Amino acid sequence: MPSILDIKARITAVENIKKLTRAMQLVAAAKFKRSEERARTTRPYSEELDGILSILAGLSLDHDESGAADATFELSFGEGERPIQVDADKFFEQPDEPEPKRPGLVLITSDRGLCGAFNTRLIRAALEFEKEHPEMDVQFIPIGRKGRAFFKARHIPVLHYEEGLSDKLDLEEIKRITTKLVDLYVSGEVDALYLVFAEFKSAMVSTVRVDKFLSIPRVEVDEERRHDDYILEPDPKAAYETLLPLYATTKIFATLADSFASEYGARMTAMQLATKNAEELLDALVILRNRMRQTTITTQLTEIVGGAEALK
Repeated sequence: MPSILDIKARITAVENIKKLTRAMQLVAAAKFKRSEERARTTRPYSEELDGILSILAGLSLDHDESGAADATFELSFGEGERPIQVDADKFFEQPDEPEPKRPGLVLITSDRGLCGAFNTRLIRAALEFEKEHPEMDVQFIPIGRKGRAFFKARHIPVLHYEEGLSDKLDLEEIKRITTKLVDLYVSGEVDALYLVFAEFKSAMVSTVRVDKFLSIPRVEVDEERRHDDYILEPDPKAAYETLLPLYATTKIFATLADSFASEYGARMTAMQLATKNAEELLDALVILRNRMRQTTITTQLTEIVGGAEALK
């Protein structure tokens, strides 16, 4: 049975842990507020851009007058960057499109732990995707130190990885990652890209999503509205060369914004629960210490009374 000194040492240790988890909870709460606002403001812009490109795909790419069908676009993601040449059908879903044989799975995890089951759920979703598609040669592309460490520890090869990203979402950093993913896709190293990430709902709730990237669905446009409501200037090709890099960059930006908001929400919740558990354990240890102290005092008093009686 532990002594009173052992209990006091445990109380001191739990108090220190409580201070640490409380401080981490406050830091995560401050970062969560910024990340939440960024995620909520970015998502509508990204969804609206997706909708516009889907309509334009159905509008322009279904007929030859636009000049965009079977065209080759030169996409540039930054000043001074080498433009990437890509066929139009690479970015837009095609009728009766075959299943990919060598997809790239972009797994977005955190760089640090202490955020509950946040990373575990994402990694499990990536492994389940591979298990559900045994006919595919899935190529893992982890973004985040935890995902990279998981594959490295199990000697699972990765095609490319990124870590140490800033939660401030530096635009140049986002463009660099987007350029790399587009280059992997266009060069044929992968024939499809999927994003595995945590979609932010609230501080305590996020859902794991697997979204296809660089594959814009076409929305059918009525024939009578085809020429009246949409004008692409100076020409469809130039418009797509501007919109497609914007679409890809915005998609990655919005996905990382969701991921960071979900991560900080999970860490804030986990540290809040850890602080609560430390308080409950601290209360139990204090009660145990007091009981042991009371037992010791009672025993000593009994010995003193017994000794006094023996001397009479």
